[in-house]
Amino acid sequence: MSESMMKEPISRRTFLKLAAGSAAGALLFHFPFQASAAEETAKTLEIRPCALSALPAAEESAKNSPLVKGSFKDIISQVNTIHDSGLKSAVLSMINHPEPSFMENYSSSSAIQKIYNKLVEMKLADPSKISAETLLPPLPSRLQPFMTAPGSGYMSHHPYPGGLATHVSSNLHITAGICRTYKDVFGYHVDYDTAMAGQALHDIEKPFVFQWQKDGSSRKEYTLAGQGAHHVLSIAESMYRGIPSEVVVAQACAHGAPSNPKDEGDVVGWIKAAALIAGKDPIRHGYLRKDGEGLPAPHKQEGYIVHLGDHDWVLTSPASQKSIAILKKAAASLYGIDAEKNPEKFNRFRNYIGSQVSFMYINHLSSFPDGEKQIEGLVEKIVIKD
Repeated sequence: MSESMMKEPISRRTFLKLAAGSAAGALLFHFPFQASAAEETAKTLEIRPCALSALPAAEESAKNSPLVKGSFKDIISQVNTIHDSGLKSAVLSMINHPEPSFMENYSSSSAIQKIYNKLVEMKLADPSKISAETLLPPLPSRLQPFMTAPGSGYMSHHPYPGGLATHVSSNLHITAGICRTYKDVFGYHVDYDTAMAGQALHDIEKPFVFQWQKDGSSRKEYTLAGQGAHHVLSIAESMYRGIPSEVVVAQACAHGAPSNPKDEGDVVGWIKAAALIAGKDPIRHGYLRKDGEGLPAPHKQEGYIVHLGDHDWVLTSPASQKSIAILKKAAASLYGIDAEKNPEKFNRFRNYIGSQVSFMYINHLSSFPDGEKQIEGLVEKIVIKD
């Protein structure tokens, strides 16, 4: 876009005319959107407007989003800072092809039932929370790419198409920052490669677990070894693909650091469950110490760093829930969409808006006195009334 175009605001009539000529929002626009209560927080949004009647399904919403594509590109850039070429190549391969290769061992229901029984026997699966039928998601002929998956469950952090990309991109920046901080403040280098690889892979099976459904929601996640199943399945995939043990252990710590015996026991449980599913001996492969009841000693700091780097949910989960509530009101008042009576239509609406600007930005605008009014204005720029 030329400098003159950046300086001259586009008229509403011209905007609508251009948008109408692109049913799927194929033209790219820059909208300076300023928070009137605090000019210093102004942000230039890059979005693709789309007609209400042409809102795409979840995967296409992510693919049409400059935010999501930029976040995925940033993930690749961050992974490319890993020094070890073999590790870098392995991580890039998994991000570009997140299909669960361990599923080749579970082509029959009897094989799934067998591993489920072992998990229950070892108290790693609670029959009241997960069954043999829900242990492993169905594997479609074509799994969605990493870039289109949500960041988590449908009311949790970054639950919009491409939310996984924004989540992991953020986490990698945080993790790299912690590594730099320890060097600048304490004067030593942690194992940067291990920390960054562990962080990049910590949610690698979310495309598998959170498959988009026809109604625009994501598949329900079940609990395995006390955590959302994606955590154990992601660890299992790293084991199955031969990722180095120190990276697997760091990855496993994303949801809990071994700060005390109980917390360490939780991580051990996730590793044991993942090893069962991956068909790996956790002791022989170096994921656990020789007695099988603890992590390799002495504990390394990289696992703690991955855990710290995976804490954007502290803000993003409540931010998403509040943003969704605001979008329900906007959908009803501006477009006549009743989220309860027509969930599929609302899901396309909220998915598209989330993929374009993130629920983080919606939540940020809501913090100003006229926040909901600003959000309505933004929404009307993104979703064009028919």
